[in-house]
Amino acid sequence: MKIIIAAWAAKLPSGIYNAKNYPYWKELVALLNAEGHEVIQVAGKGEDRVEGTAMFMQGFPLDKLEEVLRDADTWISVDSWLPHFCATMRLKSGIVLWSQSDPRIWGYKHNINLSKPEYLRQWQYAPWYDVAHDPNAFVEPQQVMDALHGRLAQSQIA
Repeated sequence: MKIIIAAWAAKLPSGIYNAKNYPYWKELVALLNAEGHEVIQVAGKGEDRVEGTAMFMQGFPLDKLEEVLRDADTWISVDSWLPHFCATMRLKSGIVLWSQSDPRIWGYKHNINLSKPEYLRQWQYAPWYDVAHDPNAFVEPQQVMDALHGRLAQSQIA
């Protein structure tokens, strides 16, 4: 199966590490690779490649991105630009990895939204530039794999 990942949220003007960035990409990609999935990372300019990805596509036109997403079986992303792009372009749903944002406010119901509600920040509409990154706020890679197995099973039934 071909799986697209969008690993990083936008860099913050303050220079601190974005609290939306999933800390377990290396481990998750290793699990995906172990099952034989082809993992393709899409990224904005200046973003780092996640170790183990089969392909790294950076800074390409939106029509090419749409083509890549249509060709993939599913996608996994942090709370960033990709879920909004897919919703706007009416592309397939995917899996979104949340940290301290509330997916009931910011997410799309057609996606699988993985979060730990106990880590949601109190002020959901406040800017992100002063929010500390907390690896504990994210679900573990195995939970992502469990959600992926459900997503892929659904797509094979349809």
